[in-house]
Amino acid sequence: MIPKTACRSLLLAALLAAAPHAQAAPPLIVAVPDVGFSDSSGEVRNQDVDHRQRLHALADGLRADIAKDGQVASLALGCGATPCRFDGDEVERLRSRARDAGASLIVLCGVHKMSTLVMAMKVDVFEVGSGRLVTSKLLSFRGDNDEGWRRAGVFVAKEVAEAIKPGRAPQ
Repeated sequence: MIPKTACRSLLLAALLAAAPHAQAAPPLIVAVPDVGFSDSSGEVRNQDVDHRQRLHALADGLRADIAKDGQVASLALGCGATPCRFDGDEVERLRSRARDAGASLIVLCGVHKMSTLVMAMKVDVFEVGSGRLVTSKLLSFRGDNDEGWRRAGVFVAKEVAEAIKPGRAPQ
C-alpha cells in the first residue's frame, strides 16, 4: 500500500507535468453589440414587436455562431432601450466598452428595411484597439419573417467567422 502523502505527491507531479500541455491559448474575444435597425418601407402595419424579436434573435445567433468553434469567445454589448446607432460617436463608445471588456474585435451590424420584402444588412468588423476595418459587407436579403432573418444571420456569421479566423485577426 502506498502512503497518502506519496499518492498526493504523485498526483501533484502528474498534474504539474500535464499543465503546460493542458492550457490552451485563450480565445479571441469578439464584441457583438445589439443589431441596429431602420425602416423606410412605409408599411402601415406596426411591426415593432416582430422586428425587436428578430433583432435579438439575429444578435444572439451571430454571437453563438461566431463562437461555436471554441477559438473565439463572443461578448454581448447592449445599446439600451433603442436599437444601436452606428454613427462615429456611437462606434467610438462601443469600441471603448469593448476594449474595457478585453475584446480584440467588434462586429457592428445594422439592418435597413427598404420594402415589405427586401432588407439590407451592413456588417463591419473593426480592430478594437486601432479602429482598423477588418472587413465590411453590404448584403441584401428577402423575407421580413423569422426564416429570412435566420438565413441572413447564418450567412453573415459564416462571413464574419472567416474574416476573423485566428491567424488573420489580432490576438
